[in-house]
Amino acid sequence: MANHGKLEEYDSQEEWSQYIERLEFYFEANGVDDEDKQRAILLSVCGSKTYKLIRNLITPGKPSEKTFAELVELVQQHQHPKPSAIVQRFKFNTRFKKPGESIASYVAELRSFSEHCDFKSTLEEMLRDRLVCGINDEQIQRRLLAESSLDFKKAMKIATSMETAVKNARDLTHQMANANINTEKPATLHRVDNQRQGNQPWSKAECGRCGGKHDPQQCNKKGHIARKCRSNTKATGKNQRNDNPNSGTSSNYLNMKDDEIEEEDDNYGIYSLGKEQAEPYVVDVLVSNESLKMEVDTGAAVSVMNEDTYTLLKKKHPNLELKESKVRLNTYTGEQVKVSGQLETSVKYEDQEGVWPLLVITGKGPNLIGRNWLQKIKINWKNLFQLKEDKNTSVRVNKLLEKYEKVFHEELGTFSGLKSKIYVAEDASPKYYKARPVPYALREKVEKELERLQGEGTIEPVQFADWAAPIVPIVKDDKSIRICGDYKVTVNQAAKLDNYPIPKAEDLFATLSGGEKFTKLDTSQAYQQILLEDESKKYTTINTHKGLFQYNRLPYGVSSSPGIFQRTMENLLQGIPFVVVRVDDILVSGSNDEEHLANLEEVLKRLSEHGLRLKKKKCAFMVNEVVYLGQKINSQGIQPIQEKVRAITNAPAPTNVSEVRSYLGMINYYQKYLPNLSTILAPLHSLLEKGKSWKWSEEHQEAFRKSKELLKSSHLLVHYDPEKELILACDASPYGLGAVLSHRMEDNTEQPIAFASRSLSAAEKTYYQLDKEALAIVFGVKKFHQYVYGRHFTILTDHKPLERVLHPDKMTPPMAAARIQRWALILSAYDYAIQYKEGIQNANADALSRLPLPDTPGSIPVPEETILLMELLETTPIRAEQVKNWTKRTPILARVLKFIKQGWPSKCPDGEFQPYFQRRDELSVQDDCILWGNRVVVPPQGRRQVVDELHETHPGICKMKSLARSYVWWPNMDNDLENKVRTCNNCQINRKNPPEAPLHPWEWPSRPWERIHIDYAGPFLGKMFLIMVDAYSKWLEVHPTNVATSRATIEKLRSTFAIHGLPKTIVSDNGSNFCSEEFEEFLAKNGIHHRRTAPYHPASNGLAERAVQTFKEGMKKMSNKEKNQDLPALGRTTSRLDRQLRPVGRRPYQPATRSRPTSGTLEICCRFG
Repeated sequence: MANHGKLEEYDSQEEWSQYIERLEFYFEANGVDDEDKQRAILLSVCGSKTYKLIRNLITPGKPSEKTFAELVELVQQHQHPKPSAIVQRFKFNTRFKKPGESIASYVAELRSFSEHCDFKSTLEEMLRDRLVCGINDEQIQRRLLAESSLDFKKAMKIATSMETAVKNARDLTHQMANANINTEKPATLHRVDNQRQGNQPWSKAECGRCGGKHDPQQCNKKGHIARKCRSNTKATGKNQRNDNPNSGTSSNYLNMKDDEIEEEDDNYGIYSLGKEQAEPYVVDVLVSNESLKMEVDTGAAVSVMNEDTYTLLKKKHPNLELKESKVRLNTYTGEQVKVSGQLETSVKYEDQEGVWPLLVITGKGPNLIGRNWLQKIKINWKNLFQLKEDKNTSVRVNKLLEKYEKVFHEELGTFSGLKSKIYVAEDASPKYYKARPVPYALREKVEKELERLQGEGTIEPVQFADWAAPIVPIVKDDKSIRICGDYKVTVNQAAKLDNYPIPKAEDLFATLSGGEKFTKLDTSQAYQQILLEDESKKYTTINTHKGLFQYNRLPYGVSSSPGIFQRTMENLLQGIPFVVVRVDDILVSGSNDEEHLANLEEVLKRLSEHGLRLKKKKCAFMVNEVVYLGQKINSQGIQPIQEKVRAITNAPAPTNVSEVRSYLGMINYYQKYLPNLSTILAPLHSLLEKGKSWKWSEEHQEAFRKSKELLKSSHLLVHYDPEKELILACDASPYGLGAVLSHRMEDNTEQPIAFASRSLSAAEKTYYQLDKEALAIVFGVKKFHQYVYGRHFTILTDHKPLERVLHPDKMTPPMAAARIQRWALILSAYDYAIQYKEGIQNANADALSRLPLPDTPGSIPVPEETILLMELLETTPIRAEQVKNWTKRTPILARVLKFIKQGWPSKCPDGEFQPYFQRRDELSVQDDCILWGNRVVVPPQGRRQVVDELHETHPGICKMKSLARSYVWWPNMDNDLENKVRTCNNCQINRKNPPEAPLHPWEWPSRPWERIHIDYAGPFLGKMFLIMVDAYSKWLEVHPTNVATSRATIEKLRSTFAIHGLPKTIVSDNGSNFCSEEFEEFLAKNGIHHRRTAPYHPASNGLAERAVQTFKEGMKKMSNKEKNQDLPALGRTTSRLDRQLRPVGRRPYQPATRSRPTSGTLEICCRFG
């Protein structure tokens, strides 16, 4: 029997679910119902790649061990794991109809998005709402909103009907227009033929000049009628001309006449007859030293600038005067253009410059270069046409990016290939660190970020962990939180670095040689899209105030991440020509644009198939050159760049003796490699002579220039070598930063690879010294990122505290300044060691920091944690300005402020400075307010106000301390808060009672009658009853008495002791009959120890209290007759009561006497007194 249909191999371009649907239809068409046969057909037709994938997914099992449904589900979960419903709903609700997209296609896309949105029964309503809100046609949208009861089917019907009607009407109009054009004589460009053919009568159409229907020759004025005249706006009440040269169908062509403008006979727009206008040719021109884009227009008689551009130019150059001009302009169609005035301004294009006139016109049209400038400027037409070609290429690139727009989505991607593994030594001891305290100002934001990460599957909670790293919350510019684990104290110390080789410079240059243009794709955050193996997740556990969480993805800060990522990306992109993966960049090229775009498309295709995402704003497409490892790569080959020695070339000349000394120190640092050094530097050394006044002459300048040439010469500079040890020396001065990247040579000397320096901004100059020195390190690492990322290097600094603060194997101090914690996290992505080097030996970096380039960063972001703190401070009883003034007026804090800015002494200067000296590495300054971490150090003048504010609602000592430790600090702050609560009457009156101490059981006596418990019961039945209980046997004695005095008590005890003997201890409460002198004397004479219970705590004598309760309950249950009986009845009663207290299985008198007592003994024991 012939089979119906044909099955081909599975193509990864097709969705797996769609392939399975076609396969199931094939089974149905051919009557394949047996599951084993279905499985066999799937495995035989799916193709070798898919079969290999299935085998890998079920290893060590075999495909034959799984059912057809299990195999389908297995591949589905791998290829297309079920996405988050939250994310899919977000995509659904933000999907708008694109221009040119039909409504049917738009709804189909919405249905596709809704597959995993879990709308259930509300799907139709959600589709209706999205259709109405997401459509970009106002008429259709208004029509849908006008419906009182609208469901999805009705909305779809109305929308598609209106869309079809508009399209049909457009087609009819287009066909009519084509018919008219085909029957008329083609228009001639730049010429309008208005002569009549033969004796044809004039058309009585409305005249464009006067508005009437007549022969044009009948007008009284040539080309003018008052009510239609363009120069007379009063006739019509509105301006009929178009002042904007760039609007509608108007031309940019301008004619200039000094006398009255001639008017054409007819008002035709020339562009209405032609096709779409071509893109203009634009050049960059410096006008008054400001860059301006201007269109090259050979049809314009003069060069013009619009009013908006002039307004912006005027703000930057207030002296730019606009002179009156009598020049009158008109467009090609005769429309007049209003001239605001004329400028005489400086103009520069490439190497051509001059002072030429420039007219300013009303409107917002383009700025034009007219013929008056073109006669003086030679336009570089070759480059201009090249720009046009580049624009065409840019269009193709944009289409390619639109095709693979999924790669550039902002969402976090998931690499669908192999999972990464962190290798840790088998004998490594787990490192567990407790959670760091989170300030109250950040706690809610941290919790929200944890919830977000958990919701997207980046982290998951765990109950127990052997490994745990503390977190460092970083506040981003939008005031949201980024959570980073401080892994340098946990897994980084035990992990084996993935030493996958980073491509050498020679390999990179060889692969890219012959390329015309270059594309750089940024993948700096892509390794966070790589999933971790289950066994490796435990090493990434973070400890937070909300508990333990472990990462499911490769997190930021793990030292083995670069090697893992390099291996993953090279395996993914292997086989594509002109493609290189190096650290966090993908470089793509090609011998021509066609090959380049083909290679780029293949790269984007593979990234898309494997679920990776890139940041589009950090990528560069089809650029003419790229810079790598100090070499410039372009179509001409490999060329050295001057950037790595710019810090030397453009270094400013010294201005004082100190700067000369620093510069000479740098020269002498490399004296081994510099010939004729002493001769060249002799003029500079003369400036250091004692007593000589400072004077910088031409001789000194020439020596300075020659010495800089030596520093840039091949005698000293070396090329980057991946096999040699890498050294990064950094230093900071009060006004600059310096960094030198060097190789350590075989003879243990250093030779520089590159130099870098820059000046400090005004904000950075206020940093304290530790911050400046740390900033120099971060500046150097970022500047030489291409050299140091992915390999081990050594940082040299002359600031000793940084060895502790930024040590790669030590935890970042929890109370360190926010910027220090941020910088420590940046450095955690690098494999480095940090060493202290005395300042006099760190001369190379020191000189660069004292002779820095004038470059400064555009803006210095203040850590958002500090911003939140200072904003909060403005709402408290003390303001930041007050703290600033008090700090300067307080002698101790003023000196602390000076130490922070200029450096701390090696020893604590005085005992009063000890609390600050202990925290010297964690103190910082913001607006002259001292901070300990994120807490303000409050001067003595404001401490009472802060304490009063904290105590305003009487929260108690613990709550006050907790609040204070999130915002403020001063020495002995805890004591001040405790004293405030202890001296507050309301707090003491309303405080809770101290918790009850747990009851301590009485020690078990060693024999009967060793310890007895006594108490009085009554008045009861008109009498008092003395209750005695033996702690060992629970034997109960009850003695009635008329009064409960000490004498009566002694008599009863004496009679009892005569029978049972003397006990060692008597336990009683603090009643007066038990505390009298007479009672104490009786016990002392008999050698009995008296122990009294705590006042108002009857439970301490619980045995006696329980006996009293039992006695009363038993007596209440007796009849009146029994109560009136005398001695024998009461004796039987006590015997029955005793059974409730004695140990089970013994007679009541047996434990006490160890013999059977006589009845006389019992009578004596129970006789009334």
